[in-house]
Amino acid sequence: MLLEDYKEGGVDVGALDGIRVLDLSRLLPGPYCSMLLADFGAEVIKIEEPGRGDYSRSFPPFQNGFGYWHLQLNRNKKSVVLDLKSDAGRAAFLKLAQTADVVLESYRPGVLKRLGIDYETVSRLNPKIVYCAITGYGKRGPLVDQADHDIGYVSLAGITSMSGEPGGRPAIPGILMADMNAALMAGMSILMAVRHAEQTGTGQEIDISLYNTALTLMPGAASLYFGSGFVAERGNNWLTGAYANYNIYETRDGRYVSVGCLEKKFWSNLCLALDRADLIDALDDESQHERVKDELTEIFRTKTMQEWTACLEGKDTCVTPVLNFDEALAAEQTRANAMVLTVEDEEIGTYKQLGFAMKMSATPGTLQKRAPKLGEDTEAVLRGCGLSEAELDLLTKEKRTRIRKVRVLFLGDGSANLVFKFFFHQSAVFRVEFHFAA
Repeated sequence: MLLEDYKEGGVDVGALDGIRVLDLSRLLPGPYCSMLLADFGAEVIKIEEPGRGDYSRSFPPFQNGFGYWHLQLNRNKKSVVLDLKSDAGRAAFLKLAQTADVVLESYRPGVLKRLGIDYETVSRLNPKIVYCAITGYGKRGPLVDQADHDIGYVSLAGITSMSGEPGGRPAIPGILMADMNAALMAGMSILMAVRHAEQTGTGQEIDISLYNTALTLMPGAASLYFGSGFVAERGNNWLTGAYANYNIYETRDGRYVSVGCLEKKFWSNLCLALDRADLIDALDDESQHERVKDELTEIFRTKTMQEWTACLEGKDTCVTPVLNFDEALAAEQTRANAMVLTVEDEEIGTYKQLGFAMKMSATPGTLQKRAPKLGEDTEAVLRGCGLSEAELDLLTKEKRTRIRKVRVLFLGDGSANLVFKFFFHQSAVFRVEFHFAA
């Protein structure tokens, strides 16, 4: 496998070399957190269920059998398949946990205790273990057992109510805000806890709640509320569209530009560039904001987005075009920061993925290994932690007993999708042969 020769600084030792992470998480927050750790040298071992593995493996689009979601989030990692509901799988995990520094998981509270692999159990075997749980609502309170997704966490936290047009419907935020920020908080917490374990010999349990994370993303709204009782909503404060100098305006071609002139100097620069010096002091009077917004609305409709970009270039106005994702990836700034990596793989071919946001001069992020096939490292990793041949044979036999061979005949009547959904949601493992009627 040939990876693009891209190492920011050209060194081979990562900042997190020597740290072993067992990643039981799936989908986005946990895998994104462990991807960041792996990018900087941690040995991340994905513990996946037989047959299906991390659900994200099945997310399209695909290239030669590999999903792009999986390729991005699980680069630089190893994959070990264990059935944690079986005695042999549980024993193998506990043995592996004795060699680890960190366990990362995203199950509902109580699940790992029922499986017998919770923090209490593992810490008796490995007192230095750091056990990080990414949960929806934490481990206490009325919503502990409630299932949800990002839209639910940010809605209950008040973020959704601040998103959208004034007087209109709340808008779904454009990214998974709770998921992504919880991943970052988990990574920071893990590193703090590992540092503490190195100093004291004692690990600890970490609880990262997506709901709690969403709440802490709003220090501005919290400050307004705690200080004055003001409830921030979409369009009623300086960060959600109430002010003319922090807003979005449509251009002549139906595109948009964002104006972020919070400081007076940038606002002055913009007004002078627009030949509207009379608007500079208008912002000092809040009663004038609606009028100024109307003025800017008419002004920005006189040129296209690209014309405004060229017109205001170099004038320090904090005005930027609202790009779509395709345009953002092609932008000169993106290329300058090497934020798109091109990977050449003998099996997959050439594909692209996002680069490293954290730029470090001595211990840079590196792309050392493509995302693994399901279970491709199982035997090597388990042998390395001391499993005997008999124990490995038992795991292999358990895996075989769970496989069911199924032959499916599709008649072209729309049944294919229903059959796929059935097999996708089964807990047992199926080897499916697909046959299409002529």
